[in-house]
Amino acid sequence: MKRPVLLSLALLILLTGCWDSRQLRDITIAKSAALDLLEDGKYQSTISSPVPKQHEAEERSQKVSGVGHTIREARMALDGKVSERIDTAKMRVLVLGEPLARTNIYPPLDVMYRDPRSSLGAKIAVYDGMGSELINSKLTDKPRTSEFLAELLDTAESNSIVDKVNVQLICPIIFDPGQDVVLPYLGMEGDTPRLIGGALFNGDTMTGSLSVEDSTLLMLMKGKLGSATFLTEKVHDDKEDMPSNFITLRLRDTLTKLQVDVNHETNEVTATVDLTMKVEAIEYPHDELHEKENIAKLNTKLEEKFNEEAEQIFSTLQEANCDALGIGRRVLVYHPDFWDSVNWNETYPNITIKPNIQVELIGHGIIN
Repeated sequence: MKRPVLLSLALLILLTGCWDSRQLRDITIAKSAALDLLEDGKYQSTISSPVPKQHEAEERSQKVSGVGHTIREARMALDGKVSERIDTAKMRVLVLGEPLARTNIYPPLDVMYRDPRSSLGAKIAVYDGMGSELINSKLTDKPRTSEFLAELLDTAESNSIVDKVNVQLICPIIFDPGQDVVLPYLGMEGDTPRLIGGALFNGDTMTGSLSVEDSTLLMLMKGKLGSATFLTEKVHDDKEDMPSNFITLRLRDTLTKLQVDVNHETNEVTATVDLTMKVEAIEYPHDELHEKENIAKLNTKLEEKFNEEAEQIFSTLQEANCDALGIGRRVLVYHPDFWDSVNWNETYPNITIKPNIQVELIGHGIIN
């Protein structure tokens, strides 16, 4: 009898509880947020929080903004505009306005990395304009902008348009001298938010952008193949009806390899990106894919097209000084002496980057 009692007393002492709960009625949950840089140099923070169904309101979300010299001060201004304390632990999307992204994004993100309650798993994107415009937009068919933006970015990741990035994952890349980050780039089509491509960064500063098509090919060259990736290419110029000049492909498998060579005598760096794509034709209004000769010609045509596009992408990356492929990491690891002798920020725009893309058509549906 004494043994169970003593064991119970010991457990009561050793297994002390921890009361670290927050009542939902005491907090305002921010599901999405935007950070902007104003013309006077101050920061603006905008949040969107859901409105419970039991409350009568025209909108199903509450949207407020606060301004301050720092992000923390702007957040304190937000706290003064809502009845409860703002909680960002459940935030799903963080939007950076382009004016802010064009300066530097780490200082406003610093508060998130220091706060243990921050949602470091929140998706992060750049908006073509002030981020508050996107958060404050009203969608006719969606009750909450936050959920729509999160689903939009999820779809973009599945389609290999953007990489899977969040607030936590971009931090080490920002400080990595040998690679740069590419973030989702959002815009508006009428009154509806849409993905318009990828935002290119040099360090923590946005320096350029890619279209949706170019961003997709870049992700494939980085080895980022999503679960539902499609490409449409123009392979003919002589067809009367426009759709007959194009083919739509579904990516089934890819194989990528990045080879970096350094000529120590001339200090020239050459990077070769090998990409093999196994694709299936899912839309091609020509009854000719049952012949191997026609498939071979189509493969060659597609390879020419993709290699031309890849060269243009590399030119855009170097113009933006964005080492999205991580070529600098290879130089740092395999050629450390050369790395120490150069300034990679000055060297990267002048290196040679060559694409070597091969296409293998492995399927064309249930009809020829």
